[in-house]
Amino acid sequence: MAKTVTTPRALVRNTFFNLLMLMSNAAVAFLLIPFFVGQLGKPSYGVWVLIGSVFRYRILLGMGLNSAINRRIPMYLAKDDDEGIRKTVSTGLFFYTLIALVLTALTLILAVKIGDWFAIPPELVRTASGLVLVVGLSFAASTPLQLTTAVLSGLQRYDMVSIVTLIVLTLKTTLTVVLLLRGYGLLTLGLIYGVSEIVARGLQHILARRLLPAGYLSWRNVDRALMREMLFYGMNTFLYAMGALIIYRASETIIGIFLPPDQMPAQLAIFSTAAAGVLLLSEFLQAFTAAIKPAVSDLDARDDHSRVQLIAFLTQKYSLLVLIPAGAFLIIMGQDFLTVWVGPKFPEPGVIPAMAHILAILTVGYCLLLSQHSNFLVLAGRGEHRVFGLLTAVEAVLCVGAAIFTVGVLGWGITGIAWSNLLPMALVAGIILPVYFNRKMKIAARDSLRQVWWPALLGTIPSIVLIVVWQFLAPPDSWPALFAVVGAAGGTTVLCGWFLSMDRVERQRLRSVLKRRGRPPTAPMAEVVTPAQ
Repeated sequence: MAKTVTTPRALVRNTFFNLLMLMSNAAVAFLLIPFFVGQLGKPSYGVWVLIGSVFRYRILLGMGLNSAINRRIPMYLAKDDDEGIRKTVSTGLFFYTLIALVLTALTLILAVKIGDWFAIPPELVRTASGLVLVVGLSFAASTPLQLTTAVLSGLQRYDMVSIVTLIVLTLKTTLTVVLLLRGYGLLTLGLIYGVSEIVARGLQHILARRLLPAGYLSWRNVDRALMREMLFYGMNTFLYAMGALIIYRASETIIGIFLPPDQMPAQLAIFSTAAAGVLLLSEFLQAFTAAIKPAVSDLDARDDHSRVQLIAFLTQKYSLLVLIPAGAFLIIMGQDFLTVWVGPKFPEPGVIPAMAHILAILTVGYCLLLSQHSNFLVLAGRGEHRVFGLLTAVEAVLCVGAAIFTVGVLGWGITGIAWSNLLPMALVAGIILPVYFNRKMKIAARDSLRQVWWPALLGTIPSIVLIVVWQFLAPPDSWPALFAVVGAAGGTTVLCGWFLSMDRVERQRLRSVLKRRGRPPTAPMAEVVTPAQ
């Protein structure tokens, strides 16, 4: 099979396709929220959000094995080890087949007990139980091929993953809109989403077959020792993924458990809608940085540590260039944004201001959390992410504990849940994780400030000033006005980032990447990636 070598052009291409894929999914989900609320009604939409939140935890059953596959594939490619690839894929398939059986059993149990475990209105319990069966069994059927996405990303073929995702997303969205407009409900919606998952995994597997060595799927290649090694590595990623998932989604589950049945669906709809903006930002940032992990694994296998550190500096700086102005927009113009987006769906007095308050609190916390995401990927690419994962898991436990206390004991409701997320994030992601990462990578604090934070601030302060002035002079009250603000702030950030956040060597490097039309794709990374002077 063809040998893949990390190049700057490949990294840019993979980042583009990953952004295209994940942001398309996130944008469609974001834009469909008002449609779902209008067609299903707030109670049914609340049930849909709750069950979707519960099934997102299914990724934890994988115990981080996809991350281990995503790392081992580029390492074996760097060493021309086809046998290692065969064992990795076959062992992964065996493991995920077992997980499919476990997910099937859990689905059946949840379908029977969902009315007892969650505060669902009695008239919706039967529908919720049917929805659990449809969604859960569909996900179980697609689970054995869950490793395919990790295989393709390990092969650095994000283009294939992206194309399949976009095709399935287009069909899924079209069917969803047409059938809901014709009066179909939650069960049909669940069937559409479940079957789409099966189709996407199947198509990705067909594409991956052409890139893998012969005999990549064979029970003879299942290696128990390799599985233990991958699970040991994966458990560290599992801790991080579990922590991040709990931080992002546990709030919805806590609302579903602790609020009274007559309040739960509406309050859950309000909270999930308020959080949608910051979750969209999270999806963008994670898509923007996802391609660096297999690249770091490839470079680490070649002992190219100086360029690993360079990637760490650059990806965190570029992440901040996205997070700081985007976070400023959601905080400063959050109420105007929510009014334009979902105002007609939530006409009750005081609801939109309350949602804007929740959005502002969540934005601060999530931006602190996301500022460390690229650092985690760098350590995961090197296989040194155990403590990072543990700290993220501790952060999640603190968030959940605080949320349960504020809702169940203090009765602060969904605003209390938002504050319960912010405070642990400020402590762990704002202070502890940056210090740990710099020590692990042997980066002095002054170097991090000089090469990451100070350039990022120089590139984003003008856009923040623009947003503040715009809000004072002409608060946006329509989609064109919002797009104008976002476009102006984004353009200002790009311009100031180019001239104020990047040095001459960095600008020259990016020009070289963009101009590499006729150069061989396997050219070594050293040709255009050199540490800044």
